[in-house]
Amino acid sequence: MRRTQKERNEQTRQALLEAGSSLLREVGYARTSVAQITQRANRAHGTFYLHFENKRDLVSVLLEDMADEGRQQAREIWRTAPGVEGLWTTLRDFFALITPERSLWQLLEEVIALEEDAAPLRSRLRHLYVEPILRGLQGNPDARVSRAANLELLADILVSAGLYFTRTGTLPASPDVTALHMTVVWRHAIGHPLTETEVAHLQGMFAAG
Repeated sequence: MRRTQKERNEQTRQALLEAGSSLLREVGYARTSVAQITQRANRAHGTFYLHFENKRDLVSVLLEDMADEGRQQAREIWRTAPGVEGLWTTLRDFFALITPERSLWQLLEEVIALEEDAAPLRSRLRHLYVEPILRGLQGNPDARVSRAANLELLADILVSAGLYFTRTGTLPASPDVTALHMTVVWRHAIGHPLTETEVAHLQGMFAAG
């Protein structure tokens, strides 16, 4: 069957994303050109600008696609495991998802270093990770913070710390253990510290895995 124009456009977009992702990781942002991306994707040079404004836009899409995957996972977790277990599982999966993609976060820092007006990109992407955690926490009856702004600040701190660990390669422990430490910090911050039973339950979950 012949492909529709929409299907051909999507195939071209994916080919450009894959080519851009591999090139950017190999040689970095400054040394990658649109011409190199289209050549590797085996597409005409002009097709790039039908899908992306520039190289930075392509990097943004790569990072946002990764963030969307994390958000979808987080929504499923909060539906099936709310409360302490949901928070820990969300943070653990967040670390497990972004740690292998350290090169993408380093790429973002290179973009920001080279292009001053790219700085807001980091904040926007960070918020993509904050949003599912925040939504889950807002529905948590254990939260004893009276103002939503405080919840958002705490969620932002958790995500910012996680992204820093990933970007610098300094994750202090495994994703399981790091997520446990950050869950402990969160619960202290909202005035509802984890009980020994809750800590033992979470430790048992990743020890069993």
